[in-house]
Amino acid sequence: MAGSGKVIGCLVFGCLIGVLGVVLIPVVNKVIHNMVVDQIVLKNGSTGYDNWINAPVPVYAQYWVWDCINHMEVLEGEKPHFVQKGPYTYREMWPKENITFYDNYTISYLAPKTYVFVPEMSVGDPQEDKFTTLNIPLMTIVNLLQYESDLLQMLIDLMARGIGYDTFLELSVHDILWGYKDPVLEFAFKFNLMPSAYFGFYAGKNGTNDGEYVIYSGEDDVQKVNKIFTYKGSTSLDFWSDEYANMLNGTDGSLNPPFVKKDQKLWLFSSDICRSAYLIYDKEYKYQNIKLYRFVVPPELYANVSMNPDNAGFCTPTIANCLPGGLLNGSSCQQGAPVVFSLPHFLYADQVVHDMVGGMNPSKEEHQILFDAEPLTGASLFVDKRIQINIHTQPYPHIAFLKDFPKSFFPILWLNESASATDKVVHDFKHQVQTPQTAATAVEYGLLSIGVLLVIVMIFVLIRRRQEKTTDETKPLLSGTT
Repeated sequence: MAGSGKVIGCLVFGCLIGVLGVVLIPVVNKVIHNMVVDQIVLKNGSTGYDNWINAPVPVYAQYWVWDCINHMEVLEGEKPHFVQKGPYTYREMWPKENITFYDNYTISYLAPKTYVFVPEMSVGDPQEDKFTTLNIPLMTIVNLLQYESDLLQMLIDLMARGIGYDTFLELSVHDILWGYKDPVLEFAFKFNLMPSAYFGFYAGKNGTNDGEYVIYSGEDDVQKVNKIFTYKGSTSLDFWSDEYANMLNGTDGSLNPPFVKKDQKLWLFSSDICRSAYLIYDKEYKYQNIKLYRFVVPPELYANVSMNPDNAGFCTPTIANCLPGGLLNGSSCQQGAPVVFSLPHFLYADQVVHDMVGGMNPSKEEHQILFDAEPLTGASLFVDKRIQINIHTQPYPHIAFLKDFPKSFFPILWLNESASATDKVVHDFKHQVQTPQTAATAVEYGLLSIGVLLVIVMIFVLIRRRQEKTTDETKPLLSGTT
């Protein structure tokens, strides 16, 4: 009888242990949830805040330039052909400065970017390596005056010839990035018609910021953490032709909200292309035993209006000016220059775009935009933000040296702004996030397993004892021969 009592006691204990394991699952999950929230929100002392101010992952800007190998034939109307040169790599640093917290759970800041050349990650010296490309200031002037009088366009023709202003230039990689003195810009600068005598995509920008951001800290709602409230004092953009296109959505890509789901869109804003864009789930994989969700910018984001009507607002100035699929008219945010953005090698662009140029070899793996996020914290361990800069060209009948110029989207360069988690970052992540989570999960399911196992064993013991008792009761009291 005492033995049965012990067995029943063990059975009850096993049930309690199992119930405790079940009860701990939501409790521990809630503890982990709160721990993540506490460390992700942007407040003094949180891990998220420290990582937001100074990214723990090194960020690199890599540039490839397009060398036009048949520029003389292009002047006579032939399709341009290109050879890619690069990468030329710069370490990019953009710590947050002038940080101010507000009572409505928002934060304002500036993020000046500094670029430092990294020779060991580059194919050559950007100040020495040259390539042949379009004279972009000239093409900008021609583009701005194309709807003016024929006489004015002919005067541009005479002026260009008089000063030896060539359609194509041999520039260094450093020139196209950080600037070179242009004779027309220099002339205009003397009369205060232009802000500088230099042209370059990053001329005067090294060490400068792209404007003030106001973001949400996430303290009232963690799903709003790092999402942009205003940019340059406005809650929307003014570059595009409808409200949808001008929406200011998402983060700047440096920090995502936690608890990422496969069916959600990750929105981000890029001041480089003056618009918000979204990424969708692509696949799940593991990196050093850390689960990651890959999010990519889908082809429909670049599709023409007939395929994606939401893109109508990116046709400027009106829907009558829509470009082929895969292209974004950037002239409205580039001071009227005929700049057109695309993915590198015109990935996802319509065939008509590819037919205009030679030398492109698009590859999804090499040229798409991607964010590899850890779903619990939202941390991006790997990022590749890629963009190509092109110039829209066409024949200009009243400008003699451009009257036969082919219609094209002339690629100038493409870049990849990338970040990859170092071994130290991976180790720290495992120590701070994955190890406690794994330990907690082990305790939950360990207790549940022990409880279930104990219950099963005790039930088995009770059954065996019941069987033994039955056998004893059916035995004869006396045995032997008479």
